[in-house]
Amino acid sequence: MRLFLAVFPPLAVREAVFAAAAPLRLTGAGVSWVKAENLHYTMRFLGEVGEDGARRAAEAAAEAAAVEPAFPAELGAFGAFPNPARARVIWVGMTAGAEALKSLAAALERALTRRGFGRADKPFAAHLTLGRVRDPRASWSDTLRRTPPLAGGAARFTVERLSVVESTLSPKGSTYAVRAEAALRRAGRH
Repeated sequence: MRLFLAVFPPLAVREAVFAAAAPLRLTGAGVSWVKAENLHYTMRFLGEVGEDGARRAAEAAAEAAAVEPAFPAELGAFGAFPNPARARVIWVGMTAGAEALKSLAAALERALTRRGFGRADKPFAAHLTLGRVRDPRASWSDTLRRTPPLAGGAARFTVERLSVVESTLSPKGSTYAVRAEAALRRAGRH
């Protein structure tokens, strides 16, 4: 099975992000857009693993969640990797919670390596992927600059759990099934 570990904002937040990104989708550029229900923070992509790998991933998620407290997060401006002029990935960033999310990713990385998984192939960056650009020749600089950042209650949520997710690819896009979840510890509990 194809697995990754993720943090999913509440559905209302995902839908608000999707709505706020509507001007980006109207560009007509060749972009594979993520469905609202699939928007998530990829904490670690594992790829193809068997049942034993899925069990070890769930154990690692539980270990990382046990040491990291739940925390408030807030979404902000839209951006692109590697940069808006040569975009490959369109994303929305965080104005609050990015450091805590990075800390959770580091705890998860340590727990995964203790369970025999190799190191991540790139450093963790707190971003919510909205779409993957198929033609990087078009510049997204003006479009991203003109798209207002998310703000207010629709952009705020609490990161409370880490999910082990199975991804099934199909011509209609990816389908996600949460195989395990681990609740982050409540503030004040050690």
